[in-house]
Amino acid sequence: NKRNGTAEIMNKNLQKERATATFDVERVTNLLDGGERETERRRHLELVIRRDPTGIFDNTNNAYLHRTDRHVRSLAKHVRLIEICRKLGIGSECNGQIVESKDFPVLLAALGDDLPTALHWVMFVPNIASLCDDEQKAEWLPLCRDWRMIGCYAQTELGHGSNVRALETTATFLPESSGGQPGGSWAINSPTLTSSKFWPGTLGRTANHAMVIARLIDGNGVDRGMHNFLVPLRSMETHKLLPGVKTGDIGPKIGYNVMDNGFARFENVVIPRRNMAMRFATVDEQGQYSKKTVSDATSKVAYITMMQVRAYICNEAGKNLAMACTIAIRYSAVRLQGFREDGKSERQILDYTQQQHRLFPLLAASYCFFFTGKKVLSHLKDIEAKLVSNGTVTKTEVADLHASTSALKSFTTTVAADGIEDCRKACGGHGFLQCSGLPELITTYLQNPTVEGDNQMLPQQVVKVLLKLVQAVESGNDLLEYDNCQSRYLIPSLES
Repeated sequence: NKRNGTAEIMNKNLQKERATATFDVERVTNLLDGGERETERRRHLELVIRRDPTGIFDNTNNAYLHRTDRHVRSLAKHVRLIEICRKLGIGSECNGQIVESKDFPVLLAALGDDLPTALHWVMFVPNIASLCDDEQKAEWLPLCRDWRMIGCYAQTELGHGSNVRALETTATFLPESSGGQPGGSWAINSPTLTSSKFWPGTLGRTANHAMVIARLIDGNGVDRGMHNFLVPLRSMETHKLLPGVKTGDIGPKIGYNVMDNGFARFENVVIPRRNMAMRFATVDEQGQYSKKTVSDATSKVAYITMMQVRAYICNEAGKNLAMACTIAIRYSAVRLQGFREDGKSERQILDYTQQQHRLFPLLAASYCFFFTGKKVLSHLKDIEAKLVSNGTVTKTEVADLHASTSALKSFTTTVAADGIEDCRKACGGHGFLQCSGLPELITTYLQNPTVEGDNQMLPQQVVKVLLKLVQAVESGNDLLEYDNCQSRYLIPSLES
């Protein structure tokens, strides 16, 4: 293989299938990568990982490692990846924020393995960027950039998940006169067993900070509902747990065992008053709570992070399904089963109509999900940019985007999870082997129909938004507010 500098012998049947392709493979590759230069760049970065002299990116023995060893090895991969990024200047175009570089996801994909630090850039950093004020961002984002502060997003509790208003963790204002720090503090507590934070990724062993969603009790003892608090978990110097914090790994899962999904309990953990995310609400040194005046849409900016995660999930559904299809279709091209009419030569199982009907629709779906995910992510970036720059975004647009991401997350992950498993079955007994890549792919992917909203629940939220559109059409109200919404194409059929 001239491209990656390795000597490979290709199966003759696979070679024949590639030679008879009716489309330009390189042009399709460029389309998927975003252009010819992007393809060249991706191949270069993949080669950097493949030829890394440390050997840490070798995944040959992954299936034989204990999950603790996998976690430690994956952390070593993370450290080496950051070293490579700094050496190559990746992230220099965005003030050293490596995770914001367009090269970073390319390198992540090249690893062929998950990293336990993922929630740091997927949810923790975006929360600081969207919910904290300028002073807080100026203090914390550089620490995140330098990997001194490694964080997770701690919302889900043992007793509650998607019902955010029922979360039990408390953040009670503690004035200086009552033992608080100068300027006031918060006392973070887990008052019940069910209030234990449970499931957040990166929490078990990796993170030294958590963005904790807790019930704010102000200086007057008034419950102000859920707010975000930056809570130190471990020392940034020694990584030892801090006083009052109890956390650990929740144990082996059906898959995705590189990730240290964790639990946390807090007993009078005192943090500075300014560790409350204060972009949209503040509490002064006397414990007086006040909300800042913003538009209805801007007040929903917290949901943008959640919707971005769902959009990422949609995008990854296409990629994961594509990997399974690639394995199964390549296998089907080289696996021979059953004789042809001459009674001598055997058929490729890819030639059987049943196998084609089984795999080709899934391949088509992977392309659809890939481009849909890119489109939704691009739209979300535009909305976020408008909100950050105080542009005009209506509440209807935010609700419409919430409905779109909810529906797509539910649909794409259901199809992908079922499809990856069907690809495994389509490979017969060989698909049951770990070395096929399919068992770990499916068991790791199975989290997605549940995470960020159960797939049976999310469509109900979509229905609420669609019913509101139906009511708007029936009442004859001005429908201009839907001009920038994904659901606008439904209006003509509803009007008729």
